[in-house]
Amino acid sequence: MTESHRNFRRSLRAVCFYCALGVGFSSILVGCGEPEEPDRMSETTPAAEPMRAEPVAGAMYRTELSFVGHGAEPSLLHLRFDNRTDSAAIHLRYRGWFGGGEWREILDQADSLPVPRAAWRILPTGPVRIMAGEGGEPSSVILQLSEGSLRLDSRGAIGSWNSRTGQRESLRLAELQDESGAATGLLLARQTARRIDDPPAGGPGQYFMVTDTAGNGLLIMRDGISPDAPVTVWTWFDEMEAEWDNALILALAAADDSPGRWSFELPEAGLLAEIRGVAPALIDTADTRGGFSVFRVEAALVLEGQSWTMRGIGAQEQILE
Repeated sequence: MTESHRNFRRSLRAVCFYCALGVGFSSILVGCGEPEEPDRMSETTPAAEPMRAEPVAGAMYRTELSFVGHGAEPSLLHLRFDNRTDSAAIHLRYRGWFGGGEWREILDQADSLPVPRAAWRILPTGPVRIMAGEGGEPSSVILQLSEGSLRLDSRGAIGSWNSRTGQRESLRLAELQDESGAATGLLLARQTARRIDDPPAGGPGQYFMVTDTAGNGLLIMRDGISPDAPVTVWTWFDEMEAEWDNALILALAAADDSPGRWSFELPEAGLLAEIRGVAPALIDTADTRGGFSVFRVEAALVLEGQSWTMRGIGAQEQILE
């Protein structure tokens, strides 16, 4: 076992200790220190170099941003930015939802613009404003809504990897601000690129991202929904990141109105969990290649006889290659 994994186990035991006592969460959260200044996301861009250098007619570039706050009832935000190119223009379809007891649509913006050189970038349009870092990647997304401004700031990367289409994806520290105040949490930034006329490939993929009130988090990503589908896990405990590739996750029987129920095990860390989807789910079938669903989740975790709960977001959608 590596030293980072030993530290992770010690961190898990500490979290369980505080959960069992029912105290200390506020002091732990304060002790995590001030967030880093917003930094840019990676300059790595989609697919092959020709697609990066010059936009390709008939291509789709998608950026997804999912945020989970650290509250007992965490703030949830899911944003999807689609840029579709043809020979004359780039067509934008930007959508967003805020999750609470219900999923509330906060953004649905369509626009057409002359094709820019960097067609994968999120572009300012309607209520959408972008603060970009070097390379054009967003460090902040600002939505000017009827009820006030909503701002999502990246506060530094925890871990990063390449998507199936060659773009950089990342798990990040983040802050979400609205008229009621600010919430710290985790941000999952994902990107894909494909040609519109490419046939669908792969099956539905899944991810689960959950946090607790102590500032810790867990991201589980699956390349499919079959029992043998590859699973990768990122943990963030006591400001320490670890990546794991030996996790096990299985679908369990669930109520008819439930988005789903799963068992999860991280054998090397001795961590067990049950993940339960919470209705109602946000289901969108506008994408003829499979659509997607997003839902709230609760994760009951157990380590060495201690238990605690994390909450957050789950998603399932067609894998794009």
